[in-house]
This record gives sequence, structure tokens and C-alpha cells, in this order.
Amino acid sequence: MKKLVFLRAFLILASLVVATSLSFGAETIQVAGWPAADKAFAAIIPEFNKKYPDITVNVTMMQTADHHNMLATAMAAGTGAPDVAMIEQGFIGRYKDSTGFENLLAAPYNIGSMKNDFVKYKWDLATSVDGKRIVGMVWDMGPATVFYRKDVFKSVGLPSEPAEVEKLMATWDGVLKAAKAVHIPNQRWLLPNAYYLYTWNYMNRDYYNEKLELNLDKPGTKEALEAAVTMRKNGWDAKLQDQWNNETYAGLASGNIAMVAAGSWYGGFLKGWIAPKTSGLWGVIRLPAKIADSNWGGSYLGIPSQSKHKDAAWKFVQFALATKEAQNGMFAAVDYFPGYIPSWGDKMYNEGDPFFGGQKARALWVSISKNIKPSFSTLMDNTTEATLNSTVNTGINQGLPAAEIIAKTKKAILEATIDDRDAMIEIMKAAGKWKN
Repeated sequence: MKKLVFLRAFLILASLVVATSLSFGAETIQVAGWPAADKAFAAIIPEFNKKYPDITVNVTMMQTADHHNMLATAMAAGTGAPDVAMIEQGFIGRYKDSTGFENLLAAPYNIGSMKNDFVKYKWDLATSVDGKRIVGMVWDMGPATVFYRKDVFKSVGLPSEPAEVEKLMATWDGVLKAAKAVHIPNQRWLLPNAYYLYTWNYMNRDYYNEKLELNLDKPGTKEALEAAVTMRKNGWDAKLQDQWNNETYAGLASGNIAMVAAGSWYGGFLKGWIAPKTSGLWGVIRLPAKIADSNWGGSYLGIPSQSKHKDAAWKFVQFALATKEAQNGMFAAVDYFPGYIPSWGDKMYNEGDPFFGGQKARALWVSISKNIKPSFSTLMDNTTEATLNSTVNTGINQGLPAAEIIAKTKKAILEATIDDRDAMIEIMKAAGKWKN
């Protein structure tokens, strides 16, 4: 009897020890970003937990600007950051030379061994000026494409199939022809705003070279701006502030706005919440007028240095972004096109997309992604983008000629970015990269 009591006591104690050890081994990580990343993560967390059952992933989403404001506040305070943070491409230049995020080139991460698996354009953007730090693993690309309403084009006698539309829009004259054809005064327009004809040339955010020279005179950009001035003069654009407002979304859903250009991720927006009832009515083509294959947006996952669960955070980042299964699972869920090249071998990339009338949009995005040229990210990029958009739009509203708009835009950008420019010069001096 004593032996039986002792055995029971031993078994209870042993089970408590095991339970306690499991409890101590369990971790919860906080992952933060913006929609629709929550749907992307939801698609892969069950598989992640099969491999790592002792890591619980809590996901927090907020608007993109609010998320990055939270990160900036947490970095300044030294507390409050998540364990894994999304970093939008436009913000990567603010973090790549700072110490707020873990250096993924260093041990135990050693991300350098994966370099050839990721698109060079995206990899380089997250690399510090001195080449010694990488603050985020590449998540998604935004191969830039035009999304257009095939039904609207067809109804006014324009070509409607992708190859024909791409041929039509090979020149700015062709773009203006389409704008004139679809226009119904006070009812239907080609674009939300004419100034996009100019800003599409800078979707790569390649505003500066490594001498920090501002380049607003790339070949073809003056002609693009002249086309934008003509479009506005004739009333062929909707004159909306931008494409990120409810009026634009309603116009795209109804066909009263017939075209928009963005990264591939915008396809997920159209399917998910902008125009879900318009499946089959859309086509996808390259950017018009021979604009070089470009990338707009996309994101990274980084590990804030203040995280207390870095090992678990790294397991999640690796699983999400450096496995074909997870990357393609997220791509299927929200159209976040992977920057992880091995993902592209899946058969899904050669399948037709019903939303785009059976067009092989993913194959087009692969082709574009292979052609994107590296660019140089800086502290000034976000301010430059905002200033360029607002100043060009104002100039078009005022009916100014293209050359004058460009001159005003240069002046406004240089004034708005002076402090960030000085800080960028100091970073480059410290890295031995500043020659002027």
C-alpha cells in the first residue's frame, strides 16, 4: 500500500514537473503591422504552430502611418515595440542605419547566407550604407502594374484585352486617347488624378543617387508631366486628392474610374474590399509609355532590439518569409507578391486569375520583378514623396507648364528635406561613402 501511494505521488510530481517545464518553454510573441497582413498571417500561423507548438503568435494591426508612428515612439522610449514589426518600404531608409532593429547579418541570424534567395532590389534597400547591417527580411514586392476596367474600355470602342491595351498605352498620346474615350463629364474618368502620369516614373522611390542628387528629370518624365497637364486641362481626370479615398474606391467599383496603377498588392485590395463584385471585369498590364519595370511598396519583417523573445521572433520571421509554403500561402490569401525567389517555382504562378478574366497576372508580376533595378534608399524618401505629390498636383491645378512645375517641385523638396539630408550626409560620412 505504501509503495502504491509513493508511486502515485511520484507520478503526480513528475507530471507537474513536465507541465511546468512546458509552461516555462512556451512563449508569446507580438507581431505588429497593418491590414491585410492579418489575413496573411492567419493563413500561415496554423502551420507555424505545428512546427513550433510552444510559440503563440499575437497579431496587432493598425493603419500604416499609425503603425510606423508607434514604432518611432517605441524606439525613442526604449520600450513598447513588438517582437516582430512590419516595415513598409518607404520607411526602411529610416531604420537601416540605426540600432533600433536587430542586425540580421550578425549571429545568430546570419541572414547573409540567404542573399541569393531574395530579390536584389529589396535586399539592397534594407542594407545599411556601410553594408554591415540588414534590419529587415524581405517580405513582399510590389511589381507595378496598371489595373483597368476591361468592360469600360470595350464599351467605348477601345481595345480591351491586355496585349492590345498595353500596345495602345505604349505612348502618352495613347494614354490620352483612352482618357478622352472613357470620359463622361461629371460622371466617368480614366484616373483619380492626372499627376500620377508623372509620379508613376518614381514608383521605385529612386529620387536620389548615392551622391544624394535629386533626380526629377529622368528621361520621359517631362513628357509624362506634359500629358498630365493636358489631361487636367481637358477635365479627363477625376481631380481627387489621390487614389486612397472612398470616392476613388467607389469609382473603381462602379466603373466611373476606369484605371489605376499600383503594386501587385492592389489586386488584393480590389478583390477584398474595394470592388469584390467586379470579378472578371479587370485586366492587368505593365506601366504605360515605356516606363521601366518598377516596384511600388512592399514590406519587411524586422525584430526590434528591445524584444525579449528574439529567438521565437526569428523562428517566426524565417518560417513566414524564407519558406516557399508560407510565402505562397500568404500570397494566395492577400496578393502580397513574394520577394523570396524560390516561391516563384510553384504552379500557381502560371495559373489564370478569375478576377482578372483568367489572365496570368502572377506570371506578369514575376517578369516585372526580374527586371527591377536597385535604387538607393535615404532618410528623405518619405518626405520627398509627399512633397512631390502635393507640389506637382498644385502645379497642375494652377495650369503651370511642366518645366515650371518641376522647378517648383525641386525647390520644395530641397527645403522640406534639409534636416534629413544633413543627417543622411553624416551617416554616409561615418560609413566612408560621402565624397562631396
